[in-house]
Amino acid sequence: MTLPTQPHLRRGTLDDVPRLKELGVLGWETTYPFIKPENRSLYLDGPFWSLDRLRSIVTDPGSLTLVADVDKQPVAGFLTIEPVDDTTIELTRFYVDPSTRGNGIGIALFDAGRTWSRERGATSMLVNVFADNVGGRRFYERVGFVLTRLEPYAIGDQIAGDAWYELPLG
Repeated sequence: MTLPTQPHLRRGTLDDVPRLKELGVLGWETTYPFIKPENRSLYLDGPFWSLDRLRSIVTDPGSLTLVADVDKQPVAGFLTIEPVDDTTIELTRFYVDPSTRGNGIGIALFDAGRTWSRERGATSMLVNVFADNVGGRRFYERVGFVLTRLEPYAIGDQIAGDAWYELPLG
C-alpha cells in the first residue's frame, strides 16, 4: 500500500480560482444532502462563490487563501480566512476534495491557517457551519472551537440551522 505524500501548502493564486469554485461546488454536493439541489444551486451561483469574489480574496493581502497540493493533484483542498476586525478573523471557506479526505490535508491546512492568523495578531477565529453537518462540526470541536450560537439560516426556500463557533488564538 502506497501512502500519499504530505500535502504541499502554498498561497492560492488567480490561476487556482476555477478549481476553488469547483471544490466548493463538489463540497456542497457531497456534504450538504439536506439542502435541496435547487437551493444549493442558488447559493453556489450567488456572490459568496462568484469567481470575482474568489479573485478578490486571493489578491487581498489582509486575507489568506491557502491551498494544498497532493502528489499530482493540484488544489486537493483549500481554505480562505478573512478579517472581521482588528483582532478577529473568520474561516470563510474550507474544503477538501472528497477523494483525498482522511489523509491529513484538512488538519495541515487548518494548522497553517491558525498559525498565519496568530502571526497577524488575531486573537479569535470564527467559523460557521450548517448545524446538520456532523462531520464538519466534529472537526471544528476537535481542534478547539467552542459553539457560541445556533441560528436559523434561509437558503432559497428552506431554513437550515447555522452553528457558529469561536476559537481563541491567544
